[in-house]
Amino acid sequence: MSEPASINAPAIEMEQAPARETTVRGQLLWASIFSLGIFILLSILMITAVFRQLTLTLVLQRNTAIVQAAASELSKAIQGGDASPNLATILQPFLAGNAGSFYQVNSNGEPVAGTNQGTANLALEKTLLTDFSQPPIPESHLGQSPSSGDQVIISTARLPGKAGSLILVEPWENVTAPGFYYQAILIALLILGALFSLYTLSLSIGRVTHPITELVETAHRAIPGSIFRPMPEQGPAELRTLIKAFNQMVVQLAEQQTSLRQYAHKALLSQEEERERLSHELHDGTMQDLVGLVQRVELCRSEMDQDPLLARRRLDELQGLLEATLGDVRRISNALRPSILEDLGLPAALQALCNDLERQMPSIHCRCAVTGQERRLAPDLELAVFRVVQEALSNIRKHARQATGVEVELVFQEAGIEALVRNDGPAFPSPDVRDLVRGGHLGLAGMYERARLFHGELSLASDPSTGTTVRLRLPCPPEPAGA
Repeated sequence: MSEPASINAPAIEMEQAPARETTVRGQLLWASIFSLGIFILLSILMITAVFRQLTLTLVLQRNTAIVQAAASELSKAIQGGDASPNLATILQPFLAGNAGSFYQVNSNGEPVAGTNQGTANLALEKTLLTDFSQPPIPESHLGQSPSSGDQVIISTARLPGKAGSLILVEPWENVTAPGFYYQAILIALLILGALFSLYTLSLSIGRVTHPITELVETAHRAIPGSIFRPMPEQGPAELRTLIKAFNQMVVQLAEQQTSLRQYAHKALLSQEEERERLSHELHDGTMQDLVGLVQRVELCRSEMDQDPLLARRRLDELQGLLEATLGDVRRISNALRPSILEDLGLPAALQALCNDLERQMPSIHCRCAVTGQERRLAPDLELAVFRVVQEALSNIRKHARQATGVEVELVFQEAGIEALVRNDGPAFPSPDVRDLVRGGHLGLAGMYERARLFHGELSLASDPSTGTTVRLRLPCPPEPAGA
């Protein structure tokens, strides 16, 4: 489909697009932003929860190990004979890099000594220390200060004898402060990844919508009389299929419009030829008969007194000429507009066509059959069926004079009507409407156009053994009972 096609379709007025219009790119980006926003929010919540849980687990394990080692070192000092050891001196190595404080609590839960007693960031609270003063094994917990409400990590380990226990207290905010930095880095990377995804999505949408934009511009340029060049098939498979269908549609539309123009031109020529034929027929037939009638009337008037018998013979000739002229006028009138169709209906009109065919071609036997429940149809529908059958019989007179049997069948169906014209004449290949128009066969082309006008279909089947069959199907829903 590389040849350009001339577009002759009628111009279609397009409504002016609104000033602000939502594009495909905008809709997809907004949908993606909403989805990514939900994803980022859930991811931030999950990252925060995972960081908190992971940090808590690691800090509990670390502080448990620290308080256990510190209790062991303090126990050595107590067992060495130091009744009141200096916690700040002995446990200072365990506080390196740790913002907490050590407290020694006796068996009654009362604080005995501390590394930063009196100057600790977190005040020593008896109720808080008493709850964890006698642990069976070294352990750590996340607790809350009753006075300030701050969360703290409390780690405890027992000392030998009546020395009580050693407690390590560390503020939770001091533990989580370093993790906020890494958490912020992860969230920033997540947001950057989402923005990069949106940018990539925007580029991908642009690659998809660019052929659609070109398709729209090409459709706007496809105006009557313009030359259409098929668009290159590019993009995803769906877009390639759409562009291919568009190219085929425009080319077929151009071909159909060209055929319609040719059909209209041929129809005008045929109309002029029909007018010329009627003019010649009226001039050479009816008018000559009328002139003869006038002459015979004058002869009868002059011979009425001289020879009454000759005048009577003239009157008999005059009567015969009048009947012939009347028959010609009736034939021409029926050819232009069949009155029998309006008066007696479609079956009687088709029977009259069969009778005319037998009268004009005595070698042909034409039978008319009607099946189904007969009913009157819309006048334009009856006329369409009549014209199609009339043209089919006319084609038999012109192109199938060897035929001996013709059958016309009219089938009334519940929701339609069907007309068949069969003959046993010579077969011919089923033609295309465009070929018919180009070849000047307006009769068959008109039959196709009449069927298409009433949303029906016309088919021609020709076989050397069975002859030729013209089948017309038209939809015709039954009228309501009270119509």
